[in-house]
Parts: sequence; C-alpha cells; structure tokens
Amino acid sequence: MTSTLTNKPLLRSSASIRRLRVALFGFGIVGTGVWNVLREQRAAFRKQFNAEIEIAGICVRDLEKPRLAAAPSELITTQAEKLLEDDSIDVVIELIGGRYEAANVIERALERRKHVITANKLVLAHDLPRLSAIAKRQGVELLYSASVCGSVPVLQALDELRTRDTIRKISGIVNGSTNFILTMMSDSLTSGTAATSFEEAVAEARRRGFLEADASLDLSGADAAQKLSVLTYHAFGEHVRLHEIETVGIDRVTSEDIRLALANGETIKLLASASLHSDTGKIKAAVRPQRVPLTHLFAHTRDEFNALEIETQHAGPQVLYGKGAGSLPTASAVTSDLVSLLRED
Repeated sequence: MTSTLTNKPLLRSSASIRRLRVALFGFGIVGTGVWNVLREQRAAFRKQFNAEIEIAGICVRDLEKPRLAAAPSELITTQAEKLLEDDSIDVVIELIGGRYEAANVIERALERRKHVITANKLVLAHDLPRLSAIAKRQGVELLYSASVCGSVPVLQALDELRTRDTIRKISGIVNGSTNFILTMMSDSLTSGTAATSFEEAVAEARRRGFLEADASLDLSGADAAQKLSVLTYHAFGEHVRLHEIETVGIDRVTSEDIRLALANGETIKLLASASLHSDTGKIKAAVRPQRVPLTHLFAHTRDEFNALEIETQHAGPQVLYGKGAGSLPTASAVTSDLVSLLRED
C-alpha cells in the first residue's frame, strides 16, 4: 500500500451525503463478494461516514457469462476505456486477475488520477515499485490489502512495525488453499479413517472455491511466492523478484510423507519465509513444504486459515492469524481499503 497523502478530493457531496463512485473490474467470485459486502454495509457506511459508496460500472470480458449476483444490466460493460476515461469515477477496483491486462488497467487508472484497489499479487510481485511511484506522482492511493492473507491485515502490521522496530524475519502460511489440502490429508491419518489422497483433497478444495482458476498457481507454490514478494517489500523495503524466491510447491507431498512426519511429532505445512541477513544486508526468501512440530502455532493453523509470524529486533515475535482463502475474506479486505479512503477524507 502506498503511504501517499492524496491530493485528489475523495468524495463528492450531494446534499448531506458524500459519494464515492467506484468502477469494478471483474465480476467473478471475488468481485461478486465485493458487490455483496458493499450492499450489506451500505447503511453502516452512511451511519459511520455519512457516505455512499456507489458502484458506477462493472467491467467484464463476457456479457453473456452467468453471474453469481444480479447486478443491474446498465452497470455491466465490456468497454474498459469508458470507465477509465470517466472523470466522475473516484476509485477503480481491479479484480480481473492475470498480469498484463490487469497491470494496464491499474496503470491507466492511476494516470487518470483514480485511486486503485487491487487483489492482484501477480502484478504487484512484478510491478509494485513502479506502480507505487505512479500513484505517488499522481497524488492518489494504490491499496492492496486483499493481495495477501485475505482478511488478515498483515501489510498494515508490517508497515507499523517498520516505523518503530527492525524486522528480522517473516515466516508463515500465506496460501489458504494448500493449507486446506494439507490439513485434510493430515486429519484423515489421525482420525482412523482411510487416508485422503492428494488428488482427493485437491478436488475438495476446488469444490469449496479455495483454489485459483489455475490450480497449479497454488499447488506449485507460485501464489505463495507472489505474496511473499509483496510481504518482503513491506517488511524490508526491498522488492524481491519472483525468480529470486526459491519456490517448491506441495504437488509432490504424499500421505506417506505426512504419516512419517506425524510419527515424529510433526506435520507438513507450506511455509513462505524471508529473512534479512544483518552481515550482508541481503534478503533470503523461500517457499517450500516444511516439517513443523505439532506444538507450533503453524501446526494448529488449519484449513483455509493463514498465519504470519514477524520477528523483530526489539519487540520479539508478533503473530497474525485469520482466514486467507475464499471470496468473502478477500472482499472484506477490499472493503477495508475502501474504508481507509473514507477515513482519509
């Protein structure tokens, strides 16, 4: 997230109610979640901020695709330019996924002096410093709490800790989908039932909507690596690129691997970690399955939950925990970024 103090007026007054006009790019699982949360919280925004958040347009790729929520047809368009060029729109929420198209939407919106909220860790892993510089130059905000750990405010925590301490290491479970799979496999071995295979656990995670559209992003560790790149930027102020992160996924973890770990008082978790070497000033980052003692917090981080441990020089370890996968936790984080814009006004 940028810490820029925006120069752009955030809200438009209409009688006694202030209005924030939002363009939503993408109306899939997360976009639908945002739509639902904003509708449910409408009265709360009015009461707390005397503000109305108005969805002014929804950009999609295919008008005929079935939707999970019924939005007025006049709001839905395939014309991105129409929304990006509309000066009455204050905020663009990018949820289309992928890299290049999404990066273009984010950059164009920032250049048009619109605040941007995104959950796109792939774009951020490649272009965060550049996009942050554009936002700062244009006097607008680039906010992306939803890109890492769902509803858990890890980026805010890292920013606050860096202002008063030195962060030495971050480590944790940042991909809820793979954590759900490993939990399901482990539980079957301790419950006395038949062992759940990797393939069966993946199928259940997909059924529940935890996996990315391309499941290999989760299973290979790529999704966790993208998030780790964003986390290191906030923890250490350095942009670690994806090719600099040693990445191993869970696609080769078997029930037998977990059985052996359990027999030794351990379990297996996909951990993302980055540490600052005080001697060299270099950052070492990695994502890989690791054995974790059953007494450790990470062993008790189950299903789609995430946990991040932050080790600081003076305050010691700090731990954040919460849901990290699914449409509603991500939608909640997007909404939190919108609320931060309301608070700044």
